[in-house]
Formats: sequence, structure tokens, C-alpha cells
Amino acid sequence: MHLKNLQLYNFKNFADKSFDFDRKINCFVGNNGVGKTNVLDAIYFLAFGKSFFNSNIRQIIRFGEEAFSVKGVFEINNKPEEILVSYRSDKKKIIKRNNKAYDRLSDHIGLIPLVLISPYDRDLISEHGEIRRRFVDKIISQSDAAYLSALIAYQKNLTQRNRLLKYFASNHKFDKDTLAVYDEQLHQYGSFIHQKRKEFIRDFARYLKEKYEVLSGGKEEVDISYYSELDIKPLEELLHENIQKDRILQHTSKGIHRDDFLFEINEKPIRKFGSQGQQKTYLIALRLAEFEFLKKQSGKLPILLFDDIFDKLDEHRVEQIIKMVNDETFGQIFISDTHAERTKKLVEQVHQSFKIFDL
Repeated sequence: MHLKNLQLYNFKNFADKSFDFDRKINCFVGNNGVGKTNVLDAIYFLAFGKSFFNSNIRQIIRFGEEAFSVKGVFEINNKPEEILVSYRSDKKKIIKRNNKAYDRLSDHIGLIPLVLISPYDRDLISEHGEIRRRFVDKIISQSDAAYLSALIAYQKNLTQRNRLLKYFASNHKFDKDTLAVYDEQLHQYGSFIHQKRKEFIRDFARYLKEKYEVLSGGKEEVDISYYSELDIKPLEELLHENIQKDRILQHTSKGIHRDDFLFEINEKPIRKFGSQGQQKTYLIALRLAEFEFLKKQSGKLPILLFDDIFDKLDEHRVEQIIKMVNDETFGQIFISDTHAERTKKLVEQVHQSFKIFDL
């Protein structure tokens, strides 16, 4: 699987731009602000129907314009696949595959397995559990449509239950039978998601340890573990026990939306006990583990995006990544870098074809 061509129209700083890519390595070089990361984000858009960096889709449209589009031509299973994402400020977003619009974005997720390694990954360590849950959910959803469907249903029921709690509080009412309907749905979907996350973390932890050992030279031991109150009690019991608390808070205090994933080094939290270098290595190992998991589940080599990553790594870790490229560990790779000469020197060490785009 690889991306052959990319066409951008009013996408961020690009008015009208087209790229023809090498099937192996593609590098975008230039000063800060020229749009290197924006090209990577456009490729991400084709895989997930949304931006990695901008939650507000209106921020994607080039300044002064009313619409944008991103079109990519892929080769998947030896067949051409055209993906188009378009948006007008007065209409909803449209995603098309071979000129046929999807009814639901979820039907598209998983067609193009992709991993983006970005400086923003540091939020996975430094921020709250929602960021880590989103990271895990995105990986599982790319290879498990039932999981994605359960996530969507769980979130819908959670939103409705929270609205009901607010309604009860503002109207001085309470109807336990109506609340029980949502509790039953949350228990059903939440239990399924909880089990899937447990199964995922068993495989994923192995990949993480392997990648960290390669990148670090085996200097430390790392792990990732899953924390959920559903390991202690079924969700239906937790919801029932906390009804009074939820009525006071006016939101649902228990459930898989409160789960977290613990990142550890030498059996201690890496957030507190890992050096800056160890944290950077852990994050890259985390993304490479994501790559391995998706590769196994999809049977394809995911597209791999490196955003400004070589500026953040020491020479040893760069060499290890280059070795993986030579070993055919990866498929198609996209790299952004501010140093053209450094990038050229790196890719020339690799016995693979490449293209360099000077923006």
C-alpha cells in the first residue's frame, strides 16, 4: 500500500498544490512556516477524515477562502483507490472513496492504516487520561469496526445520561427507571470496550518493549498497563452505587470514559521518573509499537509520517530508525525536516528510493 499522488486545494497555506510521491521515502524540507507539517496533516486527513493538529475544521481552510479539499490516489492491494475529503463553510464535510460518498466516517476508518510521529506526542505523557484513551481507541478502531461502533454508541449514551442528570437537577425531579435504561446500555457497551482494551494491551505491551529495547540499546525496562475500575466491579454496579454522587455532580462519574493507561520505566511512572531523553524514546517506541500492531491486524504496511522528528533525536536513535528502514520494516515513509542537507545525508544512507521536496 502506498500514496501515489496528493492534491491540495485551499488546504491551510496551500492554494493549489500537487505532489507525486515515491513509493518508499518522501522528504519535505524548508524553513519553519512553509507548510511541511501541513502536507503530513493532509495525508493524515485522508486516513482519518480529520486533522491531527486542528480540532476546528474551519481553521483548515486557507485564509480568505470558503472551502478546501484534499485528494489522494493510493495503491491498495494492487488496485487504485481515490480518496477525497472536502468541506465548505456552509455545508458539512464530505468523504468520498472512488467518487462515492460515505454515509458514515466510521466506514472509512481502517482502510488506510497510518501512524504519525510528532513532537505533540509528548502530551501522551504529560496530559490527562483522555489523551491516552484517545490514542488507544484510535489504534484499536482501525482494525476493529465493532469496537469503533461500541465507542460511538457508548459516547452517545453517556452524553444522553449526563443531559438527563442535568435535567433532573434543574427541574428537581428524579426518575430511576429512565436512568436505568441508559445504565443498561452503558454497561453493555462499556463491558465490551473494557474487554477489548485488556486484550489489546497484552499484545501492544510486547511490541512496545521490543521497540524501546532496539532504540535504547536495552538500558531500561519499560511497560504499559491498563487501569479501569471495571476490573474491580461490573459497570452496572458502579453506576448504581454512585447514583447519588452523579446527581450532585450532574454527570456520570464511573465508566470506561474514566480509564487510563500507565506508562512505566523500571516499574515507575515515566512522567515522574523518566529523563527527557527516556521520555522521547518511549514515545517513539510507542508509535513504532502502534505501527507493528496495525501491520499485524491489517496485513498491510501502514504509512509512516515523521514530523520534525530527527531534530529531536540523538544520532544513535536516528541510526536505529534508518536500520529499520533498510530492513524493510517500514513501507512508505514521509519525513519533514528544517535541514535539507541533514535529510539528504540520512536518506542517502538508506538503500531505498526517495524523493526530496523543497518547500
